[in-house]
Amino acid sequence: MATADVSPDLGPRPTPSAPRPSLLGWSIATAALCFLPLGLVAVYHSLRCASLIEAADLEGAARARARAKNWLIAAVVIGLLVDLFILLVLLLLGAFAT
Repeated sequence: MATADVSPDLGPRPTPSAPRPSLLGWSIATAALCFLPLGLVAVYHSLRCASLIEAADLEGAARARARAKNWLIAAVVIGLLVDLFILLVLLLLGAFAT
């Protein structure tokens, strides 16, 4: 007696949940305080995330939020490295000597 291939009933597909907030505030703060070029890219992706949430494209919104987060992290890291470099150059030039 041969057994038939029976696929288990998986039920309805889970719907993707709404992504977390679009990180727009953090992106604006990063653009203003850390490194403007990369911060503006993060702002763009955050705005895109918000518009995709309104359009009910939750998968696209999650991708845009992930991109915004990556650009946000890159802007903070590059901003800190630039600030440290400027501080090092000023120290070497004797700008803080008494």
